[in-house]
Amino acid sequence: MHIPIWATTVFLFSISGFAAAAPADTKSNNSPDPRTEVIKNAFRHAWNGYHQYAFGHDELKPVTNGTNDSRNGWGASIFDALDTMIIMGLEDEYQQALEHVKNVDWNSTSDPSKTFETNIRYLGGLLSAYDLRPDQALLDKAIELADKVIMPAYNTPHGIPAAYVNVATGEPTDDHDLILAEFGSLQLELVRLSQLTGNERYASVANEVIYAIDNVTTPFPGLYPITWSLDDFTPSSSYITISGGGDSYYEYLLKTDMLMRDEHQLNMWKKSVDSMQTYLRSEATSDMVFLGELNEDYKLLQTGELVCFIPGNLLLGARYLNDTNIAKFANELMDGCYDAWALTPTGIAPETWGWIDKSQNMTSFPTAMQMAMQTTGYIAQDLSYDLRPETLESIFYFYRLTGDTKYQDMAWKIFESIEKYCKTSAGYTRIGDVSSVDQVNPLDFEESYFFAETLKYLYLIFSDPSVISLDEYVLNTEAHPFKLTNKIKIQAEF
Repeated sequence: MHIPIWATTVFLFSISGFAAAAPADTKSNNSPDPRTEVIKNAFRHAWNGYHQYAFGHDELKPVTNGTNDSRNGWGASIFDALDTMIIMGLEDEYQQALEHVKNVDWNSTSDPSKTFETNIRYLGGLLSAYDLRPDQALLDKAIELADKVIMPAYNTPHGIPAAYVNVATGEPTDDHDLILAEFGSLQLELVRLSQLTGNERYASVANEVIYAIDNVTTPFPGLYPITWSLDDFTPSSSYITISGGGDSYYEYLLKTDMLMRDEHQLNMWKKSVDSMQTYLRSEATSDMVFLGELNEDYKLLQTGELVCFIPGNLLLGARYLNDTNIAKFANELMDGCYDAWALTPTGIAPETWGWIDKSQNMTSFPTAMQMAMQTTGYIAQDLSYDLRPETLESIFYFYRLTGDTKYQDMAWKIFESIEKYCKTSAGYTRIGDVSSVDQVNPLDFEESYFFAETLKYLYLIFSDPSVISLDEYVLNTEAHPFKLTNKIKIQAEF
């Protein structure tokens, strides 16, 4: 894949210092949407390929039918798929998966366990499956995993979880640099584990980390650099992003309050959203609105698919708090994320992109950049697509919270593009070039989150709103739904 030099440029300007259309009213359609069956068949296709060629391994290589073990080899795709199978009613597949889960030996790995990934994929998958269909074996396995692999990460001088744990010794590795999204978004799963077991230790250690973050001074209230030192628990850089490295930290502040009514974290979320609007919001010359990044005194005009969870998170919070200002902010970011998909030749968004801000003189930029802005409204940087779910995640929340069927239409177009360009004989693969309809360059990898998130969000967008109701469940960052101990009322009127 060739990316022009100008396409990899980081666009920035010195920091100086909405309007979204109201959603259409729709009525509930009580008959099943036939698109759910199409998406269920897509899941079956991916699962059958995984089951045939890679069962028990973490991931399938769906072009060569090889295997990969990036998550300790415990079968990440199986754990990530559990609740999706329950939701879709895939009983035979679920029983296959459950048998594997019950017999997994956490000691059967020579690799350190990455605390964050183990927490959201393995623990999250177990807890969600238990919430949807209680089975003591699932909860026992979750407790075993948490005690052996996750809780040891907190055995550090400041009680801040280490990035990795040596599974054999039960000791955290000697890491000195931490990532905000990794140590700052473990609480949702551990709070739910405490609720299910009655053992407050899990929730306590995780929440204390969040409160400690709030005590750290930052020039941008509520926004924090993504790299921190484990030695003294202070930021080790000035780089702030809502993308990878920062994303789920902000996501979990709101969701933890929904799960356990923690006003402290809710206030932290509101403060961060205010600063996103003040310091990160950028309107491109194409009128598209994106969130930039910060590095010292500069705003970097770059974003990507990983940031596209935030419109849904913002709208969820806006409905939860009845805040019309946040809702408008969510709407304009949703439009920008979807357009990043709709305006490529394949209908698939690139991994990352930049843009020219309205405050800048467009004629001072290279001709190729100006042409890109005129063609798509943004400037593609990394042209790959990793089967990511973030825009679909936001579309799910927008459909559920507005009832506007235009979001179903948007989701279906995305699904059709994934089906056309990512499908293989054994599953679905990452691709390297979303700008080429003739040569997308399959990258031979199928992430476990394709089962947990991408296909689940698609299925739920076309399901009745009572299926994983947002009044009754909160979804973790891997789309694993946890049952709320107290129902809330944030659904749209259909």
